[in-house]
Amino acid sequence: MAIAAHLVFARMKVYRDLEYVGKRKRIATLSSIAGVALLGAAFFLASTTGPNGVLIAYIPLLAGTIIFHLGMQQVGKWNRAQRNDVILDSLLKDLGERYSLIHYAKAGKRTIEHALVYPGGVLAIVARELPGKVAHRDGRWKKVGQGLSRLFGMGGAFLGNPGSDAEADVEALRALLGEERLEADVDAVIAFINPRVELDVEEPEYPVVNAEGLKSYIASLPAESPLQPAERQRLVEILTREGAFEAPVAVSTRRPVKRRAA
Repeated sequence: MAIAAHLVFARMKVYRDLEYVGKRKRIATLSSIAGVALLGAAFFLASTTGPNGVLIAYIPLLAGTIIFHLGMQQVGKWNRAQRNDVILDSLLKDLGERYSLIHYAKAGKRTIEHALVYPGGVLAIVARELPGKVAHRDGRWKKVGQGLSRLFGMGGAFLGNPGSDAEADVEALRALLGEERLEADVDAVIAFINPRVELDVEEPEYPVVNAEGLKSYIASLPAESPLQPAERQRLVEILTREGAFEAPVAVSTRRPVKRRAA
């Protein structure tokens, strides 16, 4: 005869600036609406005025095209249910209680979108959600094999320069910790979290992983000078003192363990 008991394992804590998320959602929506309005104004000018009006219409047409596509990129990033921060929560949820994941922390004038406080320091996670093939050569990032989809997908997921973003995050975090006179290792990782991405990367500025490899990369991080719990908590407090962060919840996991009856 056996009875089932349970062991409880604490998971990492997640901190998220909900005010920042709401603000970015509003900006994304307003930008796309402004783009549509400018495009509408361009077509109105072109159809209701003479030749001079057609020339003038090119101004709102160009501006509207740019603003609309930028707005749609932001809508795709912020107004979907599975935002990058939510995906990272799911990918890293089984990390232990010594880990804290902070979304949209302020470091000086820069917003660090994703920062992980771990036993050895703080890790900036630069996340990209685009699918398809992504290459890195000679310090340059690019999408590969898009063809006409480059034109029609201008409002899709944004690649930009993840290496430059990682460097800016690291510099901002180091400056912040320097101001606080807190010594901790600061580094970054570039994570492509869309399961349909294909990476062809040579000599990147920072480590590059896919969704499947992110957790194992974090688990491999050295902790030669591990931070004490009080120091990790201070790091969290510094990174969450600006903004409207939701109360963190340490989710627990229950695993059944069989025991023999006496």
